[in-house]
Amino acid sequence: MDQWEVYEGGLDEFPWWWVTLENVQLLVYWGVGFLGMYWLKAGAWPVASLLYAAFIVVVVGIALKKHNCSTCYYYGRWCHLGWGKLAAVMFARDAGNRDVGAKLSIAYPLIAFIPPLAMAVSLVIEFRTIVLVCLVVYLAWGIAQFAMRKKSCARCKMRYSCRGSAAGEAAK
Repeated sequence: MDQWEVYEGGLDEFPWWWVTLENVQLLVYWGVGFLGMYWLKAGAWPVASLLYAAFIVVVVGIALKKHNCSTCYYYGRWCHLGWGKLAAVMFARDAGNRDVGAKLSIAYPLIAFIPPLAMAVSLVIEFRTIVLVCLVVYLAWGIAQFAMRKKSCARCKMRYSCRGSAAGEAAK
């Protein structure tokens, strides 16, 4: 296991309501992205939405749990998303590689930017009010999500060691 600098002011475990709130907001965010891309179809299949969902399941649901969560301070604990507990059920401690996890973290910008691009394409092909509403909600939700992430990272024991930390080093 690689060693990391632990932020002593961070939470050892996040409260259940925090974990629940963050997971619900992620599911809503991803769900709005899925819905907004739904009309980009091949035949009857909403291909863009299905690929998006599959990408989230494989990369975020499995690969990042192995490579990031199994090597994290919060492995077996309630991190802000509860994924440390989930990783402990799925993988042995240090099953992954933090460098691979850092490279796989490109998934988060892809998850964020692919849906609005796909929704814009969908709107050009055929204007649908539902797609426009999804686009506006998705963008607004993304801004709110980033603000919440900064608050989570500010309270995380890994804020100095995590390559994806949004907390900055001001409190160091």
